[in-house]
Amino acid sequence: MLSDGQRRRLESYSPGGYKLLSERLAATRDALEHTPDERYAIELFVTENTEPARMEGFLMRARRLVALDDVYVIPMGADLRLRVVYGQYDSAREAAEAQRKLPPKYQEAFRTSARSFADLRKQM
Repeated sequence: MLSDGQRRRLESYSPGGYKLLSERLAATRDALEHTPDERYAIELFVTENTEPARMEGFLMRARRLVALDDVYVIPMGADLRLRVVYGQYDSAREAAEAQRKLPPKYQEAFRTSARSFADLRKQM
């Protein structure tokens, strides 16, 4: 489901040898390749700080709060930013319900929103 350009963008972001980030990028690629357009994820945040060490630190903290298997890191845009999303849901409503169940820390720190996988791919 990814175009050649989208695959190149995923491959062009180097995890810098960080294990968790490498794992999440591989899982992200798999999810973007195989998840139907009409499924949803919860966008946690978008950042312009693409330092692998910083993202690895976020992932290390995240695994204490949520299932890391449900965290995806998406390199996007020509000016490379990272979008971090959580989970896979059958509808926007399901994703919205799941947002209310996120850890309080995430509800306070992030402006979460439901995003379709179609939109996530388009904005890469």
